Amino acid sequence: MCDTFVALPDATANRSVLLAKSADTEINEAQHLLKLPRRDYPEGAQVRISHRVIPQARHTYEAIIDKSFWLYGGEIGVNERGVAVGNEAVFSKLSSQGDGVVLIDLLRLILERAATRHEAVDVVADMLKTFGQGGNCELRGNSHFDGSFIVSDKEGAIVLETAAGEWAAREVKGFGSISNGYTIGSDWDRCSLEADNGRKPDFGALFDDVERTRCVAAAERQKASYGFLKARAGKITVRTMADLLRYTGEGDYEPMMGERPTRICMHAAPYEYRFWQATGALIADTRGDDVMAWVTATSGTDVSIFKPAFFGVDLPDLGPMPRESYTPEAYWWKHEFLHRRAMADYKSLMPQIRGEFEAIEDRFFRDSETVRRGDAQEKAAFVTACWREADEARDRWIAKLEARNYFIQNPAYRTMWDQFNRAASLPLS
Repeated sequence: MCDTFVALPDATANRSVLLAKSADTEINEAQHLLKLPRRDYPEGAQVRISHRVIPQARHTYEAIIDKSFWLYGGEIGVNERGVAVGNEAVFSKLSSQGDGVVLIDLLRLILERAATRHEAVDVVADMLKTFGQGGNCELRGNSHFDGSFIVSDKEGAIVLETAAGEWAAREVKGFGSISNGYTIGSDWDRCSLEADNGRKPDFGALFDDVERTRCVAAAERQKASYGFLKARAGKITVRTMADLLRYTGEGDYEPMMGERPTRICMHAAPYEYRFWQATGALIADTRGDDVMAWVTATSGTDVSIFKPAFFGVDLPDLGPMPRESYTPEAYWWKHEFLHRRAMADYKSLMPQIRGEFEAIEDRFFRDSETVRRGDAQEKAAFVTACWREADEARDRWIAKLEARNYFIQNPAYRTMWDQFNRAASLPLS
């Protein structure tokens, strides 16, 4: 379960376009941040996506993408042209169309093939018409989801929602957010469905599986994210987006409480609809041709640090692609020694960790304003320095927590984490 939000120039403090998303996946579904290079392909080239083979584009754009290790596509990303995308699982009443193109693959195909938000709609419409939408989307299950997206570019953003082979798109005004439910009714600007005597069909009402949408608390989370942005409209910054990605609501919060996932910053808990958590996050910051991303590359957004990534500059060495079981040299798994220990004593540790990490982030955000106007060498040096400082902060906290007893008081919560730690062969004691 995920949440995506966007703020356009009229709503941001410096007239940038900001798009952010947390990738909420299964507990041991390790994510990997990677840079997809710009490439040209010969006519007739093919590409294997998650469940089938399709024709490759003649040209693809450079993209930064956060992806689950086992899928072709990704959860969130941005390309060199300033197109940024976050995707959401939505639940329609239509049956899967066999092994088609899944929502995760659609996100990557948008990033590789679209130079504007309007081209992104064309990419998705063509894929759904040609190959259909369908296939397993769950690492440890066999579930079909349809896809919902916010796609932004240098000038605006579009909400794009799908149901099997059907789709609808609506322009965003000012700011917007989506969760795991349909938000487009008859207010679409483009749609695969045709108007009847001038009356547009209500896309959501036609296709929404209301009960499944209710179970994942999509309406509560979308209302919370939209309200958060509305209260800050005109003053939204990268810090605002980072705070929203970590938002757990007002008042007291315990991550193991509640049977439905009602919080933006998603933490796993021992309930049917809560075996999901924030396993990666990205904020795309587009200012005309000046495009960059802020990424965690780690699980647990509230115990992570957003770090810079630029186009034309290599990412740090993040080790091998992580797997479902502990991969010692993988960046994502190294952070789990902090994340999972912090979840054992969340109320006590979170204020301390966040106080230190946000001070580091604020300095990164401030210093980037000068660096992003510099050359590739300056950007590369900044990336190296920021990631090194973030890693040192992580390692200090891991050492500090290793000196404490790792014990979760709540029995059901403790059993859940024990089971997943054992399944991953994670040497956590």
